[in-house]
Amino acid sequence: MPQRRTVLVASGTSAGLLLLAALAVWAWLPTDEELARRVEAEATERLGVRVTVQRLHWSLWPAPRVELQGVATEQPQPLTAARITAQAQWSQLLRLRLALSHLSLEDASLPQRSLSGFQIAPAEDGARSGSPFQLAEVPVQQVRWRNVRWVSRTDRTLAYAGEAQFDEPGWRPRHARIEREGASVPAALDITREGTEDRWRAEVTAGGRTERGELRLSVIEGRYRVTGALDFTGVDIAGLMSAFERRAIVAGQADGHTDLIAEGADPAEALRSLQTRTRFDVRRARLLTFDLEQAVKSAGQNHKGTTPLDQLTGIVRTQGDRDGTIVRYSDLKATSGVLTATGSAVIQNRQVRGDVAVDLVEGVVGVPLEFGGTVSDPTLSLPPAALAGAAVGTAVAPGIGTAIGARLGETLRRLFGGGSSGSGSGSGSGNSAKGGRATPAPVIRD
Repeated sequence: MPQRRTVLVASGTSAGLLLLAALAVWAWLPTDEELARRVEAEATERLGVRVTVQRLHWSLWPAPRVELQGVATEQPQPLTAARITAQAQWSQLLRLRLALSHLSLEDASLPQRSLSGFQIAPAEDGARSGSPFQLAEVPVQQVRWRNVRWVSRTDRTLAYAGEAQFDEPGWRPRHARIEREGASVPAALDITREGTEDRWRAEVTAGGRTERGELRLSVIEGRYRVTGALDFTGVDIAGLMSAFERRAIVAGQADGHTDLIAEGADPAEALRSLQTRTRFDVRRARLLTFDLEQAVKSAGQNHKGTTPLDQLTGIVRTQGDRDGTIVRYSDLKATSGVLTATGSAVIQNRQVRGDVAVDLVEGVVGVPLEFGGTVSDPTLSLPPAALAGAAVGTAVAPGIGTAIGARLGETLRRLFGGGSSGSGSGSGSGNSAKGGRATPAPVIRD
């Protein structure tokens, strides 16, 4: 009997201690509201802008899980996220390591102008930050995002969805996919790592075609460099442009080759420095916004219409810039049964400027035209000296005389006035279409 009483007392004492321990742990654990305020404070300190969280809920069973709702930055164009969900691994937490098995982002808005306002503080290890946890070698295993809307500097909004899986240190994805959500024509990029090498097979779906290329990663003096190459055939230009809600200037199917390079101390810096160079060849193309023959014969006064082309070739380069991506066209050459045109152009923030020289048959060579305005409403005109010559040519011989006079006027201006007509394509200048200097970036060699 005394022994039984001792067992009962010991059991009751143990149960009481466990209850007290559970109550102590429960009292120590933060409430949803307290944890939400902690997240706000930490995010504000890391990003350099005020961050608010409308609602947070967390649980420990069956796996540690945190869900944030209504996340936003306090900026003129705030970054927002309807829902962010993170699920951790018990096995890593018990070893005081933070590792997420799943991280998802839903219904988010990312204005490009607001991202430039971040002043991201460097990450601290657990000891320095006051947290008992250290990041695991693979901090996140799987990331998914849906309806993430990228808002450009010109307020163009495009939605994207995708996912990425990580299974090795250094943020090297095993597989990743990003696609234009809701696009009229499918557009997506899939990359798959080849073994343990810093090399990924890339499949690009665009313009009704899926082509295979390659991406490589190298680390040079602590800086990351990503290079890639892709050959393509039969890509529908209008379909490609419509997938990104842009109006095509040229219709036809393109063949060619693209190279890309990006370099930076972190992924964000590398993305900002991204450059591409594409050599293209379009057969049986159609210029959708200009009638070049009419433009030449009317001294630039009448250019509405289209121009059928036997072939269009050239090089297009893109480069990131604080004022918006710069697109440079160079070595452009278009041929048809009635004309040959060569030129170059620069486009930024939908503003366009450049020049073209049109050679008509019967020995009329290089009639100069300048174009400007916007992509949706371009303008075409003759330089002042060429315009004066065109007026004389019209008086002497209407029609073809206009073109001859324009060329003579421009030739005289170059001989006696010096310099260019002032339009400047900027194909190799390094300046933006607005005259600003582009952000320095690595260069793709020809």
